[in-house]
Amino acid sequence: MKLIRDPIHGYIEISDKMNKIISDPYFQRLRYIKQTAMAYMVYPSMLHSRFEHSLGVMHLAREFARYVISNSGLKDEEGLIQMIALTGLLHDIGHVAFSHTFENFLLLANQVYGLKVKEEGKKTHVNYGTYLIENVLGSIIDKEFTEFYPDPVKFIIDVLKESPRNYEEKLALSLISNYVDADRSDYLLRDSYYAGVSYGRFDIERLKRFLVFIDGKLAIYSKATPIVEQFLLSRMYMFENVYFHSVTGVYNAILSHAMVEMLEKNIISLPTEPKDFLQLLDIEIYSNLDKVKEEFKNAIMFRQGYKRIKYDITGKCLEKFNEIKDEIYEDMKESQGLFLYHEFNDVPYEEKEEAVYIFDGERVEKLTSVSPIIRSLSEIKKAVIAYSSKAEKVAEKYENVIQECKTLGP
Repeated sequence: MKLIRDPIHGYIEISDKMNKIISDPYFQRLRYIKQTAMAYMVYPSMLHSRFEHSLGVMHLAREFARYVISNSGLKDEEGLIQMIALTGLLHDIGHVAFSHTFENFLLLANQVYGLKVKEEGKKTHVNYGTYLIENVLGSIIDKEFTEFYPDPVKFIIDVLKESPRNYEEKLALSLISNYVDADRSDYLLRDSYYAGVSYGRFDIERLKRFLVFIDGKLAIYSKATPIVEQFLLSRMYMFENVYFHSVTGVYNAILSHAMVEMLEKNIISLPTEPKDFLQLLDIEIYSNLDKVKEEFKNAIMFRQGYKRIKYDITGKCLEKFNEIKDEIYEDMKESQGLFLYHEFNDVPYEEKEEAVYIFDGERVEKLTSVSPIIRSLSEIKKAVIAYSSKAEKVAEKYENVIQECKTLGP
């Protein structure tokens, strides 16, 4: 047993079996991938990595599992708890350079530059992860964790691909990928800590003690409803104020365009075999900035060169911009990223295929039926524009559109 000191959770316990995974180079590489990409341009201390986030999710997944098994009257299965913790540890193993910004770069390469690269949106890192689990880490997992579960690799992959086969996998999925889960709990607490803000804080100690698994659903005891509301509001505030900060969006967009240029020049390539994942880290991108446009390098390294139109495009104005999106994409392509249009989109809470459930001791209800606060949450959508001096005339065209927008109302 090892102990790792963590600023969010205190001491995190690492079993010898879990340490075999953590010590592997394919897990250690997560130290060199920033959790929040270019957010450090606005919040300078947000330099933390996927490595410590993954440890935090492992810790919380284990804690959540212990409480929910106890509260639900399920058989106390230490093996299941270990499998849920392991899945939490590996949930982000497929991330590559600059985390989700890499996925945005792939989308940009297709939509704007027409490069026809393989991209699967936010599932890209999941598919990369299941590839690494099957082809690299699988032998270690089988050797160390088969005593806990007959086919541990299959368990993890089913959960990460959101295709649970049984109640154990469904419970694991509920605890790791849900509206209220170990993943979101850790990144809200961790990201707000490093950003130096209080938006993402909530009572994690109370929340984890009131989880229950009933009728195949993860639910929260009704007495803890205010904590669930606090959690979802915290997430919304973090998106509005930190993740969707306009300046952060601009620098993530610049980075995405820089990576497109690197891809076009064959400076970087998409991973096709395991060893490629050991190369495709943040440092690989930084070290090649000398080979792309000077405007990209100066922006990413020295925060210089780009100006932002200081007006967030929302509401009816965003609808107007959506109508001319083909023209926007063409201008971005022609300027080769010297003119930028970047969109943000997130849904704080939406009850479709999944929901947060509240249990009052007798019946299970959806959160929106008992919480008017959560019913009032709406989708967060906005866009920002930035440009270098060489694309000033292009930007002026869209500034005129924004001026027209101001007459449309919110």
